[in-house]
Amino acid sequence: MIDFDPFDPAFFRDPYPSYAVLRDQQPVYRREIPDHRVWPHYWMLTRAGDVNDALSDWRTFSSAQGTLVDTDITLIPPNMFNMDPPRHDELRTILSRAITPSRITDLEPHVRAYAEGLVAELRERGSFDAATDFAQPIPTITMCALMDLPVSERARFLKWNLDTLAGADFTSPAALQAYGEMGEYWESLVGDRRDKPGTDLISQILHTEVALSDAEVAGFCSLLHDAAQNTTMNMIALGMAILARFPDARRRLREDRALWPQALEELLRLASPVQGLARTTTRDVTLHDVTIPAGDQVLVLYGSANHDPSVFPEPEALDFDREVKNQWTFGHGIHYCLGNAVARLEVRVALDVLLDAAGDWDVRDDEIEFVQLVPTRCIAKAPVELAAR
Repeated sequence: MIDFDPFDPAFFRDPYPSYAVLRDQQPVYRREIPDHRVWPHYWMLTRAGDVNDALSDWRTFSSAQGTLVDTDITLIPPNMFNMDPPRHDELRTILSRAITPSRITDLEPHVRAYAEGLVAELRERGSFDAATDFAQPIPTITMCALMDLPVSERARFLKWNLDTLAGADFTSPAALQAYGEMGEYWESLVGDRRDKPGTDLISQILHTEVALSDAEVAGFCSLLHDAAQNTTMNMIALGMAILARFPDARRRLREDRALWPQALEELLRLASPVQGLARTTTRDVTLHDVTIPAGDQVLVLYGSANHDPSVFPEPEALDFDREVKNQWTFGHGIHYCLGNAVARLEVRVALDVLLDAAGDWDVRDDEIEFVQLVPTRCIAKAPVELAAR
């Protein structure tokens, strides 16, 4: 009998064998929730085709009741992540006009300079933590540049992110306190930017032709705060661990940076920092002779889709020659991550700087501390040893 619980720490380190069994034997898998708060159970989809179809069909697989398993969405600040059209589309259009290619390009010198400064310090030490010393600071600093926030408050921004998204309970007392503090901070900031607009992302969102309330703009800020940091910090740490595990591939990438476009896609696929997000069915759905009733919550497992051998042969291998046309790291459909280009830039630059300045490194795999699997495969600790040069 299959027994897979994505909230059980026993599966955090390596969920992929369990995904393989589910894809093969029970691609529509029901999980009961003891002591549930909202839903008494939820379903999981693991096959790439089913994941893709669910993410493509927002009318059937709705985001309006939240994308976190068994979580009361009314306790979380409203944002377009938890909306369906038409309001989702209106807000997404505003944000997509603000996150322009030129704005993203302008971020690269900031990211590279900051990463180089970090690596120079870490190089002197010889050993450090991939998560706390390197991966976590970079997205936080990038968010500050994107939203014109004071760098002096970066520790506060990071704490809010970890309190809201890196725990087992997304509406825990610590999370609710963080949401409250963020709400007050963002609404005050929005008021200031209405009076004194700048060239930052928040000012651009505020001064569009669409009337937005302070609460809606604060929701944008909350979304950008969480999304801009969480996925990327875990991807950088996971990328370091993967490149340590595959030294030949790392050496090849260090010697030929023209490999970066396909190498980055393969690293994103293999790491799958976002392992899964939830939807709620609006009608009965029958898949593989199993019916999911209307109104049930479904966990769509991106991480399993990215390791489905029907799409990616030998999925546990790191293959920079693999053609990764489609992968689900940033989702699919109307909720495809708008910040994917920023995340790609940060991951590429962070790892590129490491390849330049640090050369080779080892990550003590058995000492990596995973604290979450869904929605993000979250790393709290990952000890690194730099090779002598």
